[in-house]
Amino acid sequence: MKKTISLVLAGVLALGLLTGCEDTPDTPAVIVKDQEQMLETAANGRENSALFASLEVPDRFTGEWTGLNGKLTVKADAEILLPNADKIPTGRVTAREFTQDDLDNFLRVFLKGQPYYEVVPITKQRAQEMLERFQAMQQGEIPLQNGIDYEDLPDLIAQAAEAARTAPDENELRLAPTSFVDNGYFSEMNGWGTVDGKTVHLEVIQHEWSDRAAYFIPPYGDWNYSYTVLSEHVGDALPHERIFPAFSEDDALRMGDALMADLGLDNVICDQIETVFFYNNAYLNGGEDRGGWADMDPDALIEGTGYKLRYVRCVNGFPISYTPYAGNAVEHEADHDAVWSYEQIEVCVTADGVVYFSWESPYHEPTVELEDTQLMSFPEITDIFQRMIMVKNSYLEDGDGTTYYVNRVHLGLMRIKAKDTRGEGLLIPVWDFWGTRDFPADSGEYVDEQILLTVNAIDGTVIDRNLGY
Repeated sequence: MKKTISLVLAGVLALGLLTGCEDTPDTPAVIVKDQEQMLETAANGRENSALFASLEVPDRFTGEWTGLNGKLTVKADAEILLPNADKIPTGRVTAREFTQDDLDNFLRVFLKGQPYYEVVPITKQRAQEMLERFQAMQQGEIPLQNGIDYEDLPDLIAQAAEAARTAPDENELRLAPTSFVDNGYFSEMNGWGTVDGKTVHLEVIQHEWSDRAAYFIPPYGDWNYSYTVLSEHVGDALPHERIFPAFSEDDALRMGDALMADLGLDNVICDQIETVFFYNNAYLNGGEDRGGWADMDPDALIEGTGYKLRYVRCVNGFPISYTPYAGNAVEHEADHDAVWSYEQIEVCVTADGVVYFSWESPYHEPTVELEDTQLMSFPEITDIFQRMIMVKNSYLEDGDGTTYYVNRVHLGLMRIKAKDTRGEGLLIPVWDFWGTRDFPADSGEYVDEQILLTVNAIDGTVIDRNLGY
């Protein structure tokens, strides 16, 4: 199951959840605040020296609300997760790209001095086979295949002939470049090696939209994904004793923290850890024939269970909260130039160690703007939540009826950006209301915990996690 860590549950007052608050627009529009104005508000609010008492945080957030003509019910019985801090900072953060120093560091950590070889897309022998087949099609000896048109054959023959001339022989190993190479679309370093008897892959790309580094040990993942399924989706498909890892969360954290230290990522913490199964990719992408999650085939299991860890940066020890959203949505097609995804750091571990690592959209180290940010009280925030959860989900009024279950409320930092800019943002404290949505038992859909609403802790405006503001 999912669990937030490196934060402590805190709260001192159990009353006053439904007191009044200042006006918040009752429209679904997200309010885009001027960042300098927001900093001024953050610096000049109520006295916050006794932080948690001042915020009037209860032991739990509970309640039940119905709206949209009875079509949406929200039930809350949620733990409240607060940072282990006396002061709430705000800061600034900027995007950066991976450099040669990063490449050298990745090679040191993941290849451990072993040779780094090219990933071979095609061998000389395979290219020769393709060349002969294309030539046979051109000469009418065999019919056209695989949607190939006759006009395509000259180019295909030329490409296959070039590959047959330059591609490596089967089992031939060529050392890969250990610097960025422009492939016509983006710059990358891509290769593999053998470390401690295991084949490992390391690929790093440098792209104008988002840099990314990925390390993986097949079959636990590839460049695109770690091959994991949350254990809560497996249901009764496996014997109970196989659902839980044979090693503890503390063991997993030690592995993840050791990797972060080795990479030199000192100012990060694990903000979320999940118990996962590692499954064969072909099985996970098997389409309709696969059946439901409860019908999972134990034979598709790669190697028992493990953990997926999400690491985030900190500002004065205060984490930039993990979010499942990429933050790269746009309101209009013309806004694509301002897309800036959130930084995401993922680590997957088995009992044998790290089997997958991904680092996307890296940040520079954040800078502090205010060390002591003044926040609205928790009763004010929850009053806004009760109204705006209905406004945000007004489309459900045309449905058959939906229930949201709020199971945790989390105070952390979020990176927001100006609507028409990318690469520079403000880090502000927000309240994330996490929960699940019910689905009919026969719908075939499964429940994943999600952020139901995000409220700016400084001024109570609603923030869209997908848009990043």
